[in-house]
Amino acid sequence: MVNSWKESVARLVRRQPFRGMMAWGVRAVVPRQRVGVALVAFNADEEVFLLRHVFHTAIPWGLPGGWLARDEAPACGVARELREETGLSAIIGPAVCVAHEPSPAHIALAYLGWIAPGTMALNAEVLEGRWFAADELPRPLSPFAQQAIAAARPLFRQLPQPAEEAQR
Repeated sequence: MVNSWKESVARLVRRQPFRGMMAWGVRAVVPRQRVGVALVAFNADEEVFLLRHVFHTAIPWGLPGGWLARDEAPACGVARELREETGLSAIIGPAVCVAHEPSPAHIALAYLGWIAPGTMALNAEVLEGRWFAADELPRPLSPFAQQAIAAARPLFRQLPQPAEEAQR
């Protein structure tokens, strides 16, 4: 049996102005969390694409990625970050890893993706972009990058590869 006072409250908050007040209340009260996104991309030889970043002094090599913009969909954010950092585009596949990273505190999401053929044009944040064999990854790599690569590899082997025409 449904509690009648709860039904009354539910009907009330579905109406204006209460619906707007509820949305405002959520924005005002619920804590915000930074969200970072990364791309795990393999080539036909199962090498993984990594970037050497200018500002990552302790762990310079890592997956392409960065922070989401406000209200940005994660898959769109990872495609945007790849494009900004390298000038390349990608087909974004499924999320393969989610973690809470402590410093700086944020939620990290990694997506499997397929980088389209193209000419790399590195931005000011990136020194170098290269493909690495699984047994020749640069050290150190962040634990999140290691987890994401490990989680993505079996999925990469299972999923059909996008046709080259679709990647252009």
